[in-house]
Amino acid sequence: MEKTDFIPLLEDIETPVVNAESVYPVKKNNQNNKECKCKKRIKKFLKLALKVFFVGFLLFSAIGSVAGYRWYKYVSREVQRFTVTEPVSFPVNQVPYSELQTLKDSAKLLWDSIQAGVVVPDNNKDLVVTARVANGFIAASDFLRTNALAEMKNNELKMSVSLPTDGVPGGKGRFFNAYQTITWSPETHRLTVKMDAADLKGQAPIGQLVDAEFELTTMEDGKTLNLQVLKGKAFGHKIPQDFIDEQYNLLQDLYNCDCHDEDCKQARKVLESLAGVSLEDGQVVVHAESEPKEATYYKEHEVHSWHHGKHHHGKHGRHHGKHGKHHGKHNGDHHQEHRALRENRTAKTHGGHGRHWRALHMVRRLMA
Repeated sequence: MEKTDFIPLLEDIETPVVNAESVYPVKKNNQNNKECKCKKRIKKFLKLALKVFFVGFLLFSAIGSVAGYRWYKYVSREVQRFTVTEPVSFPVNQVPYSELQTLKDSAKLLWDSIQAGVVVPDNNKDLVVTARVANGFIAASDFLRTNALAEMKNNELKMSVSLPTDGVPGGKGRFFNAYQTITWSPETHRLTVKMDAADLKGQAPIGQLVDAEFELTTMEDGKTLNLQVLKGKAFGHKIPQDFIDEQYNLLQDLYNCDCHDEDCKQARKVLESLAGVSLEDGQVVVHAESEPKEATYYKEHEVHSWHHGKHHHGKHGRHHGKHGKHHGKHNGDHHQEHRALRENRTAKTHGGHGRHWRALHMVRRLMA
């Protein structure tokens, strides 16, 4: 048996060198690939989202620009259509500040008394607004001074204005000259509202902005006012006939206030507490009710909007409209007529024409 020359030591045996990073090489490569793919997907998604956002922004900007430009051109064209280059200067009716403050205090006392539910003092039951005082308030306004004038006649209220339009598209250096007339007909219980643009210097008409006719009656409770539109148009557009045929009460919302709408509740309280409004020669007289009563018609009847029903309210509107017309025919001097209406307010056997005058204070809502 042949002997070997030496026996190799353990440390002389060649062993493979393995570092810590190459223990699981396949597993680590897979993990790195997944992370890289995930990052690439996120980058692609963000790039796509940015592109979509950018394209959408450009699209909406283009649409907005076109719409804005067309709106600007339309408004500019209409403004130039109803305006003129020459203003009109109205006379200034200077009224002492103390006189204006007296009317403010009287109006505030009447308002506070109504809202508090207390009896209105006898010396403040009639709130009288004369044309002189009304023009005094106009003279006290920096914007309206020399630019407006109020006129009051029997059953007619007229307001003439000449206002600069520099702040609207196409209105630079131009003026809106117009007059608005509100007419009440006691015989037919009809209220007419007109607004015409005109060259007030020569009274040459330019165009009619508003021309509407309303009928004012009361419901069967004798307290709830019923204001219905009979015909009309605004800016060349006619009031839809289906709305007219529905005979919808334009004051209905005031009698159905939301529980959180305090402004509506206060307006309804004022409406219920007024005995009448008289349009007299040179003044408007607001008559307060001695014993205000709550309007109960809409509490006793189901409310129907003109969008959802045509039966219940339409029939009642027609019935009470005819009832009001039947009792509304009378002749005589206008001033005595207004006083008679107020004095006969409590007479149940009459039509209660004085009640119909209460809604004239709502004309400002029609002018809005």
